[in-house]
Amino acid sequence: MLINIGLMITSIVLFSLVIEIGLRVTGLQTTSPKPPEIYQNSSNPNIGYELRPDLRDVEAYRATVSTDSNGFRLNTATPQPSGRKLTVVLGDSITFGYGVGNDQTLPAKLSEIDMNSHYLNAAVPGYQLQQQTAAYTEKMKKLNPHHVMMVFFWNDLDGMGPGFIDEQGILRPHGWQPGGVECRPITTGIMGLIPGKCWLDQHSAFYKAVKKLVDIRSSRQRQEAEREIAADIPSQEPISDEALNLYARELALLALEFPLKRTFVIWPDNFLHEKERERLRNIAESMRFEVIDLYDLFGREVETLPWDTVHPSPKAIEEAASFIQGML
Repeated sequence: MLINIGLMITSIVLFSLVIEIGLRVTGLQTTSPKPPEIYQNSSNPNIGYELRPDLRDVEAYRATVSTDSNGFRLNTATPQPSGRKLTVVLGDSITFGYGVGNDQTLPAKLSEIDMNSHYLNAAVPGYQLQQQTAAYTEKMKKLNPHHVMMVFFWNDLDGMGPGFIDEQGILRPHGWQPGGVECRPITTGIMGLIPGKCWLDQHSAFYKAVKKLVDIRSSRQRQEAEREIAADIPSQEPISDEALNLYARELALLALEFPLKRTFVIWPDNFLHEKERERLRNIAESMRFEVIDLYDLFGREVETLPWDTVHPSPKAIEEAASFIQGML
């Protein structure tokens, strides 16, 4: 029995070492942080950070990112306006096109459908309304757009200030302070029983790869749970009046800078937010936005990327673009 146990442990150790070496050699998984090299800190504290200008096919979020001289993500299929009217599209990672190619983003698909307008992708992952306001005033207003489209997602109501890029190139949230060892190991199931989890989380490529798979599974389970809650209790809407009121005040300031043609697109999450959507629509319409509610297309179930439970798949983006163009 001891010999069999010893052989089993030896086999597990050897198997783990082979996988560890394979992941490191191929670069499929690293032990040190490897943030996407697409950001830089902005000189404007209200913007915080921005996309680097003149990027050409830089790998980020399992896709490649290209930008123009102003730091806006390029549509590589039709990179130049070609005399079309200019529409600026504001938003966060959903509009930016997290995990999809330059020509698969929402602005790129809108440009592909509408031959009379060029949709400029002015979205940046993680941007809140305060950052969008500062970025529009500094970078986009001078372009004299004919039309501005805002794509709203529910985390826009979090009300956090601008993030920043730390010395390692990692995007940090507003108020983050360095210090201490960052340890986020797996704490559930069999993996949660392994000793030395923090050390493995920092030094083992194999452990990090397994953690990614566990995180994806947990995210899928959480997504299904949220959708079940929304189906059983439609009024379950974790949005405060204070957050909506703050958003309304900030949106009013931004709307003062916009041209007369303005569109407000509501992107769904796992909850219906029926009361909040009605209030949000009223807020936007009072500021002369044309409101397009993508819940009318998707309900609360948008197809997402295979490894992600938030960001839409290329198919969902294309469907959204067609729906939006049909409503304009």
